[in-house]
Amino acid sequence: MTETLRNKCDLFERNRAAISKKFVLQKNEMSIAAALMFTSADREADIEKLEECRRILNRHTGFFSEYREAVKLVLLSEMSLSDDAERYIVDVKAVYKELHKGHFKDNSYMVLAAMLICEYGRQGDADRIIEKHNEIMKQMEKLHPILTDSADISYVILLAMSDRPVDLILSDINECLDYLKRTCKVRAGSDSIQRLSEIVALTEGDFKEKCDKVIKLYDLLQQNKAAIEDGYVFSSLGLLTGADEEQEQIINEILETYEFLKDCKGFGDNSEGKKLRLLFAELLVADSYGAENAMINNAFINNALSVIKAQQIAAMITVVSNILSVALGAVIDKDNTETDSSDTAQTEQLSTESEEGQE
Repeated sequence: MTETLRNKCDLFERNRAAISKKFVLQKNEMSIAAALMFTSADREADIEKLEECRRILNRHTGFFSEYREAVKLVLLSEMSLSDDAERYIVDVKAVYKELHKGHFKDNSYMVLAAMLICEYGRQGDADRIIEKHNEIMKQMEKLHPILTDSADISYVILLAMSDRPVDLILSDINECLDYLKRTCKVRAGSDSIQRLSEIVALTEGDFKEKCDKVIKLYDLLQQNKAAIEDGYVFSSLGLLTGADEEQEQIINEILETYEFLKDCKGFGDNSEGKKLRLLFAELLVADSYGAENAMINNAFINNALSVIKAQQIAAMITVVSNILSVALGAVIDKDNTETDSSDTAQTEQLSTESEEGQE
């Protein structure tokens, strides 16, 4: 393990421990996701600032708001990392309102997409980006109605922030999909192949070369009997297509990081725990290589690696979360809140009392 990767792993574990100790009633995966966000920024988690951000968030959102449920720690982390937490949440809410127009149900992925737009200071251009995003999603839903869902929103927002026309973006995604499924006959689910195609479309270079590299990494993990499975563990390998290192070296570092995380709390030893551990091993290795190796050179997205990882983490939480009443990627049905509200309120009250008792 390189010194850079070791330092990343150590910082990640410190951040995870600090966040999970304070936010004791949050799902483990949420603390892990928040820890990686601070680690990607090379920052120690500032618990006091997170507490301040929680108070700001409480002032700006309703009790059953989607902001306060599935995306709470992710949003608090971004607020803490921003220069002005209050301004940040105001901007996110404004962009989210535009994204949500025409939709009857709240969607936590839209919150994450709004965060992406604000991350790159594109609030003033949000209307144009959202219009382009809606057009891409509309065409994708026509072409791939079963595959396209809320989990695509974050990647499509990134694609919509580029200057490339919609037809070229769709062409890139479809060519990559066809190559992976028909030519390479990748034995992975169609959902994860579509996610990978969207990641590949975000990067420069020949898409066949990038797909071939992912397939080789995938095969090497299987040969090493790693817990590679379908889903975001597969598609997250797309973040490594720009790394200059030899593929065998990349796999060795992923496996070393996987072993390191085995001793970290929050990663179970069941199949889902192993899947989560492998995902974060991939993300930490990609982060140690640096965003400049993996992403396209457009100014708006030059440092987008950590943000894309955050979206993948959020999507992974959808798969493994079985405790939160509202999981990431799910929609909040306002007609059913009478049934769920009492449990949610009790959980939030217990969380607040427990967290404040540790102060």
